[in-house]
Amino acid sequence: MKAKHLHIVALNIPFPANYGGAIDIYYKVKALHEIGYTIHLHCFEYGRKRAEQLNSICESVHYYPRKMHWVNLLSKTPFIVKSRTSTQLLDNLIAKPFPIIYEGLHSCAYLNHPKLKGVPQYVRAHNVEQDYYRLLAQSERSLFYKMYLYLEHLKIKKFEFKLFDASGVFAISDKDQDYFKEQATSYIIRAFHPDTNVKSKTGLGNYALYHGNLSVAENENAALFLIKTVFKHLNYDLVIAGKNPSSSLRKEIRKHNNVRLVEDPQNSILDKLIQEAHIQVLPTEQDTGIKLKLLKALYLGRHCVVNTKMVNKTGLEKACYIVNNQKEWLRKIKELQKIPFENSDIQKRTEILKSYDNSLEAAKIDAIIFPPVPQSH
Repeated sequence: MKAKHLHIVALNIPFPANYGGAIDIYYKVKALHEIGYTIHLHCFEYGRKRAEQLNSICESVHYYPRKMHWVNLLSKTPFIVKSRTSTQLLDNLIAKPFPIIYEGLHSCAYLNHPKLKGVPQYVRAHNVEQDYYRLLAQSERSLFYKMYLYLEHLKIKKFEFKLFDASGVFAISDKDQDYFKEQATSYIIRAFHPDTNVKSKTGLGNYALYHGNLSVAENENAALFLIKTVFKHLNYDLVIAGKNPSSSLRKEIRKHNNVRLVEDPQNSILDKLIQEAHIQVLPTEQDTGIKLKLLKALYLGRHCVVNTKMVNKTGLEKACYIVNNQKEWLRKIKELQKIPFENSDIQKRTEILKSYDNSLEAAKIDAIIFPPVPQSH
């Protein structure tokens, strides 16, 4: 069999795989490696250390500094793209003209560059970025950062027209595929993730859990909603776990006897918190992409309560209880407190999660990039 070489341009160093984008990229590289791909990984470097672990699943790993200078804010190109330019990256892509997957719009500075003419180039869309930035701007409290996010949303909206030049877009959800098919050939490639089978515990736990990166305004707002609107009125414990909580969130948590914070948990600690909880509570303000924390909650946790925006067109609606206002949240949590998680629940969830299988998604990518040659008779 002819070796299948592939460039993957990552927006950040994807190991450790401890947040949404890094998880999807790392487990995609791993899954493609496992089906025989020779991966040439290109990473933009900022805020994370170089990872020797990537060498075991990649033929080559290249690192490029992300250009964080404020002057890049003045460009018509979105800052998330402009700051990820590198002549060395372009030279490396030209030198070995293998197919390319650009991870996120962030990595698309050289999408269909004249010197890459004829090279198949695909974009992995982690979500609809212009929507994501618009909604981030709405959630943000800092006026300066709100302005930056809104301007970035406008620039991204314009930059998206580059997708017309892509060989295809790998959308992460049905909803996102509907959006991108207006601009390019769009395929559903589900999120890649670390879990292979459901490890939920049966029986009863004695607390509810919310987890997420708490430095993101959207996640902080979700945690505050749960504290002030829901658990303030319940005689039931809530654990909030995540990275970099703000001082204002810590202060709010201290006011409530039934709420506690687990700050910056390691992956093993977070997994244990998810498994021991009785109810996963995951509201979101953003109907974008797929939240990888939802997959983690479904593979490891018991009952999962979400709002419509968390599961819309993900194929995971039947694995969750869906509530959309304070009254529904309160009623559902009170009801589930007393209901054990059963083996039948695990079987049902296993069936639903079959569509989120890394090896199946890797095979779909393979069939798109290297379509099987029809056999002549």
